[in-house]
Amino acid sequence: MSFSAERKPHAVFSPFPIQGHINPLFKLAKLLHLRGFHITFVHTEHNHKLLLKSRGLNALEDFFCFESILDGVPPNNDDNLDATHHVVSLCESIREKLLPPFLDLLSRLNHSATAWLVPPVTCLVSDCAMTFTIEAAEELSLPILLFHPASASTLLYGLHFRTLLDKGLIPLKGIH
Repeated sequence: MSFSAERKPHAVFSPFPIQGHINPLFKLAKLLHLRGFHITFVHTEHNHKLLLKSRGLNALEDFFCFESILDGVPPNNDDNLDATHHVVSLCESIREKLLPPFLDLLSRLNHSATAWLVPPVTCLVSDCAMTFTIEAAEELSLPILLFHPASASTLLYGLHFRTLLDKGLIPLKGIH
């Protein structure tokens, strides 16, 4: 199923900014692109720079549009671009600081929309850890799909957590 230029849906993807979350959402974005969606993939500035460094300046031209927003986390003190952010600081920053720049990005995308090149945003596809996107979707009356890129073992653990706890199998005892 493909869409005419006037009806082409525009999905904005926002993964949690670590590789294990980016890659599955990127694969989903590719699949939707092949089905006729216009895709905008939103990275944090930090990950955007890492992508350019690892794949080159043309890395962002393959399938769809890439945009970046500030993650609000101060740069690492060791000036190592490849270093991962402190996860707790990143989570706090995402929760407290990313909604305004994300709303600005969506506004900019909608104001620059043209029917034949870039259609207006029609939906959001977000990592479930990027909770601010739910508020953005509500504010802009956009449908949102929350994506949880967990492994099968993580899913099974979550489904059986209560049973494991009730049987005393977790928390593990004697491990330091």
